[in-house]
Amino acid sequence: MNLFIKSLGFQDINSSMEEKLIQAGIKDSIEKGLVLRHEKLKRGVIILKVSPSTGLYIYGRFDKNEFIFEYYYPFVIGKKLSDNDELTVERHLDKESYAVVCDELKTGVTLIFYLQNVMDYMEYLYSNVDFKLDSFDPDIKNLIAKQPIKNKKVALCALSLGGMILLPTVKRKKDSRETAAEINRRNLIQAAKNGDEKAIESLTIDDLDTYSQLSQRIMKEDVFTIVDSSFMPCGVECDQYSVVGEILELKKEENIYTKENIYIMVLECNDLVFTMAVNEVCLVGEPAVGRRFKGQIWLQGCVAFQ
Repeated sequence: MNLFIKSLGFQDINSSMEEKLIQAGIKDSIEKGLVLRHEKLKRGVIILKVSPSTGLYIYGRFDKNEFIFEYYYPFVIGKKLSDNDELTVERHLDKESYAVVCDELKTGVTLIFYLQNVMDYMEYLYSNVDFKLDSFDPDIKNLIAKQPIKNKKVALCALSLGGMILLPTVKRKKDSRETAAEINRRNLIQAAKNGDEKAIESLTIDDLDTYSQLSQRIMKEDVFTIVDSSFMPCGVECDQYSVVGEILELKKEENIYTKENIYIMVLECNDLVFTMAVNEVCLVGEPAVGRRFKGQIWLQGCVAFQ
């Protein structure tokens, strides 16, 4: 069972209930003709709606006219698009799902996230192959897939199994000088990635100065009054992160199966903006716009390949 299905309002679900839900969703979608089918690749997808912004992505293949279920995952629809220098897509070993390594331009951070729109990516791959499907060798496909994909927008989103709400920190209004400093730091990060030793040295000195200031302040202040937001890898899964982020937008939706409530938040963490879903019962505190969320997330993304 995918643990993050609980974030969509299935808090008390077990493996038996999960299987019944998936099979009922597949049967209902096939009867209504709601299967997204790719004839050439003999693959299909069913989107099982859970709430207006969330659902289950059910992936499978076709044997003649029979849909054979392979795997599923829960998802939330991302609202905000981000610009990227390049993307690299890697297939997971156990199933036909993909992880994306992404260089986010605004923050200069390298992100790894779970690809949502698998069928779009397979269509993108297939359209860039000049030979017939019969000769579409997996090794050749993987070689093509590892080539960087340039300048594609991504809608980042995430699911969380729980977290807590923190009060906001007092913020100073940004002026033009601070904006110029952010642009300069972004340029330094880009230069450092290209091997510029002066840029690396400058960033190292800035980090040491920041560390020195924090070491002095932490003696008298709480860490969450100093650190306004954070975005850090968490655990052994490469697409899971521990975050502290400001809530920019907030709405509550209802799971149509269990009637549990789901919070849909737009979070900003270190200038990175993404949409997140979390079960109301797993949240400590009362969320509101301007307050902060602290918790662990599973990062996903929908890439605009076309």
